[in-house]
Amino acid sequence: MFTSEQKAAIVRISFFIISADGKIEDSEMDFSFAMWQLSGITEQDIALARQMTGLEACNIVTQMNEEDKAFVCALLGCTIVADGQAAEQEIRVWNTLTEICDLPTMNLEQAAQIIKSRLG
Repeated sequence: MFTSEQKAAIVRISFFIISADGKIEDSEMDFSFAMWQLSGITEQDIALARQMTGLEACNIVTQMNEEDKAFVCALLGCTIVADGQAAEQEIRVWNTLTEICDLPTMNLEQAAQIIKSRLG
C-alpha cells in the first residue's frame, strides 16, 4: 500500500488532470474522491497534498515501484473520462505527467482495466 507521502503525491498530481481543461467537474471530483477512499487516502493525506509542490509530487511518484506507477497512471487516465469525455488538454497533461513521472504508457482502455483489476 502507499505511504502517506505517496498518497499526497497522488492527490496532488490528480489535480493536474482534474483542472487541465479549465473546468472542475463534479463527476471528476466524485470519481477522484471515490478512488482516493478506495486507495486509503485520508483527509490528512489531502491536507499534505495541499502543501506539496507539483515537482515534489512528481519526484515522489517517480520513486514508486512499477505496479504502483501503473495504478497511478491508470487512475489519472480514468479521471480524464470521469465526466464522460476526454478533453484534449487532459490527454496532453496525462501524457506530460506520464513522461515527467516515468509512468508506463497506456491508453484509456488499458487504464480502465488496471483500475478494475486493482480494485475489483
